[in-house]
Parts: sequence; C-alpha cells; structure tokens
Amino acid sequence: MSQTVQPRRPRLFYLDAVRAFAAILIVITHFNNPFLVTRPVFANSPFGIYIGGLGVSLFLIISGAALMYTQGDKEKLNLRTFYSKRALTIYPMFWIAFLVANLFHLWRSGWQFGQTPWWRIIFSVFAVDGYVANMHVSTFYTLGEWFLGFILIFYAIFPLLRVGVKKYPVPTAVIVGILYVVTILSSFTVLQLPQDLLLTVRLPEIIFGMYFVRYIKHVSHAVGVGSMIFLILQQWKEFLSGPLAVTFVGIAFFLALVWLCQLIGQPSKVIEYPVNWVSKFSYAIFLTHHVIIVDVFALFSDYMHWSQLHIYGLFLLDYVIIAIASVVLFYVEKFIVRGGTAIGSVLTKS
Repeated sequence: MSQTVQPRRPRLFYLDAVRAFAAILIVITHFNNPFLVTRPVFANSPFGIYIGGLGVSLFLIISGAALMYTQGDKEKLNLRTFYSKRALTIYPMFWIAFLVANLFHLWRSGWQFGQTPWWRIIFSVFAVDGYVANMHVSTFYTLGEWFLGFILIFYAIFPLLRVGVKKYPVPTAVIVGILYVVTILSSFTVLQLPQDLLLTVRLPEIIFGMYFVRYIKHVSHAVGVGSMIFLILQQWKEFLSGPLAVTFVGIAFFLALVWLCQLIGQPSKVIEYPVNWVSKFSYAIFLTHHVIIVDVFALFSDYMHWSQLHIYGLFLLDYVIIAIASVVLFYVEKFIVRGGTAIGSVLTKS
C-alpha cells in the first residue's frame, strides 16, 4: 500500500515576522544586559516587562504555532519521525557552535580549565546546560540560554498537547489555565528554578500559539486595535506585573504583530527579504549572538564613556559579526549533516 505524502505547507509571513522580531529582541537583550542597563539601546523594559521576557514569550508562542501548523493536520503523528527531526534540528548546530566557542575560549585563556566536574558535560551534550545552570548547578553552559533546554521539554510533550488541542480543546485550555494560576498564586517552584522557567507558567503562551493556527487564524480589527490599546495602557500604567504581565503582554504583542502583517498583506521585497532572512537564520543567531556580544564588549573596556551614537555603532558592528557567524554556522551544519547522511546511506547499503 502506498503511503500518502502530505504536500509541504506554504510559509506564513506573519510566523516569519514574529520569529524575526523575537530574534532581534533577544539580541538587544544581551547587548543591553549587563553592559548597558543604565543606558540601553532602544529599550530594556517595554510594557513593564524585561525585554528578554518579551522576546522569549514571542518565541514560545511562535514555537507552538509553527509546530501546530506543520504537524496539526496529520491524522497520526509518527513519534519516531517527529522526535528524530526535532533532534536533527536542534543538536548538530548546537554541538558545532558549542565546540567552536569553547575551543576559542580555551585557546584565549591559555587552555585553563574550570572546576566544573567533567561528567556534567552530559548536560551540554543534551543541550540542557543553560536550563540546568538555573538550578544553581555548575555546568559547561556557553550558549543556547535556558530557552533551549525548555524548548526541548516542549518538544517532548508536544504530541500530548497536540492531541489535547485537537480533540479536547476546552478541557485542555482549562487544565493549562488552572496549572498556570495555581503555580503563580502558590509561588511554587522546582529545583530552585525561577518561576518563569517552569513549564506550567509558560504553557499558556505555547498553547495559545497552537490554538491560534488551529482555530483562530486571523486577527480581527477589533482584536488588533484592542491589543494595541492594551499595550499602550500597560506601557503607561504597568497595571500588570510579574509572570502575568509577561504572558499577557507577549500574547497581545503577538496579536498586534499578526494584525499589522495582515494590514500589510503581500509584503514588498524590501520588507519580505530581511524578515525571511532573519527568520531563516534565527536559530543560528540565537546560538551565536550572546558569545559574540560578550567577546566584543571585552575588547572595549571604556565603552561606558562612549556617546550613545557610538554605542549604536557598536550594536551595528555586533549585528554584522553575528550575521556573518550565523550564516557560516548554518551552512557548515548543513554540509556536515548532509555529509553524515550520505556516509550513513552508503554504509547501510553496503
């Protein structure tokens, strides 16, 4: 019996736009913090929340939306194929970036090794070292942030969430809402993790993205304008704070961005090309940006005495270096994975 192959779904411009915007926010976050907290570029606390919190919130929403968009219509999810594709998406590029960054830092330090027990390299092998480091455990964390470990947890439970959203949308939403409220009100945490790193606190953003592409799909003018008004009021009065503010600001910002993308319609090449470019290389940007920013700042010890114009110039320099490094990493990873796949095919046949 021949197996039906589903056609590749068309790209949605608003998904690329939100992903690109989130990537830029994360770069701005680590450029400002801890180096320029008192004189940040652009902003450091938009709408009463940490700028990195907004970037992460958008990434979580888009992660849920993108996976539901590509996997939601399948009658049955092949778990082996799903998990192997997720692993192939995350691990090779992470391992390459991790190896290069650590070899460079070891060379620069004169091959001085730290005090972290060697067995904890296992956390880096599985790309959860940044997440585990937030449990006050010494790891070899270098890049990828805590978000990478968290997104792996999301991938692990996505098949279950997919079933809930598709077959039991109301009970699933209620359960997620209850877990969210109980966690926040009880100040519950696990292994000393900050609350905003807990799955139960971030599930509403992920689930919202999944519901959006499955059931909502379009932002009405009323919702778009309402989201903009909410953001303006939050910027003015900051009537929400903590995890609650991050969740609602992230969702409102996502809705506002999607609404603006709808108003644009078919974007011109002037808009579409840079958006698609940043979106395409967003994972490589995510992996390379923080290390590059820290290393570039280390070259300029007197940056605090610079004019704001020079600071923006440094930001532009950082972004150019990050862009080049990201493109190189992206294509090196493609070359290595394709080479490995070809070798594997030959060995299998022989």
